[in-house]
Amino acid sequence: MNGVVHLRLSGELADITAVLANLVGSHAFRLDVNPRTYLNRGGGVRVYADISIPEQEIPR
Repeated sequence: MNGVVHLRLSGELADITAVLANLVGSHAFRLDVNPRTYLNRGGGVRVYADISIPEQEIPR
């Protein structure tokens, strides 16, 4: 296991942006967001992102 979670977020782009902003703002996660969005058939969009916890440095 590489410690990365693959997210598929679906809904209104503004809502997805708010969720991603909260994750980034927490400074607890590393986030890699695919810049491409995909349209849903029923409206809204899908966004794919990878989220991980940055590796802890060993204190010297």
